[in-house]
Amino acid sequence: SSMSQADPSIQHVAALQEQVERKERLLVVGGTLIVLTIGLVCGLLVPTGDDLPSGSLGRFSNVLGWTYFAAWSLSFYPQAVLNYFRKAVDGLSFEYQLFNIIGFSCYSTFNVMLYFADFVRDEYRERYDAEPGVRDTDVFFALHGLALTIVIVIQICIYDRGQQHLAKWAIAAAAALVIAIGIYGAVVASNASGSWLDFIEFLSYVKLAITVIKYAPQAYLNYRKKSTVGCNIHNFLLDFTGGSLSLAQVLIDAGATGDWSAISGNVAKFGLGLVSILYDIVFFVQHYGLYRSRHDPKLLRATGADAAREPLLSKAV
Repeated sequence: SSMSQADPSIQHVAALQEQVERKERLLVVGGTLIVLTIGLVCGLLVPTGDDLPSGSLGRFSNVLGWTYFAAWSLSFYPQAVLNYFRKAVDGLSFEYQLFNIIGFSCYSTFNVMLYFADFVRDEYRERYDAEPGVRDTDVFFALHGLALTIVIVIQICIYDRGQQHLAKWAIAAAAALVIAIGIYGAVVASNASGSWLDFIEFLSYVKLAITVIKYAPQAYLNYRKKSTVGCNIHNFLLDFTGGSLSLAQVLIDAGATGDWSAISGNVAKFGLGLVSILYDIVFFVQHYGLYRSRHDPKLLRATGADAAREPLLSKAV
């Protein structure tokens, strides 16, 4: 009888949902292969730096460095791609992205100055009696992360935001951070107090502080919605991989050379990896344990569930 048969529209939606999930699994496998390939090829072929341990341990450290660089660099793309296909950003915390753009601006400045500015590098050597631990991959990662975060912020501005809006407390906190950074920079530039090394180390602490708080709005949004739809878990899978390998590389290098200034003189890199790992675990628990529904009408509509597509931008607020 017709009552015993499944509704064709329900079957169609279920088939589309399975198609979406199958593509996601293929993306995970493909992304993993890309990360491992970049890590192995570049790590084995690119010459190791003078600050790395000698011999096979130095080569292993180089592989770790390139692999975490690839994982962290690729971690920005899944969310941007998901936003593009959904033509919507609901489910993604706007506060998270606001803090992200400030954090990566600070981290980019820190890495660029400590890598390129000779007067800052000289001051670092004098203070820590060691070479700066920033590498070319750190510089690229920071600038690349800033660029992709800007792309996602633009997507938030132009795509359907549903009923979400940027919280006033986040705007106030972000404004306070920017003002504090501006004042400190002006003081150093006027030679009134401090040095440029002090300033960029301050920026690294700002980046670390932002990392501590920036994930919380996303975790709370998932909790409030009882869903992770709209927030791409692959970002956090790659972030977890990058953070773990970054910590491993720092500890291996420090243990092999006996130079622990790579941690004391680069708290941002070490702390960034540790804090991000802890938050990634929270998101894994939410996505794979607490909120397991993957039903996303907007993504299904993008794959063909609704040929008559209602314009999403008409709902933007």
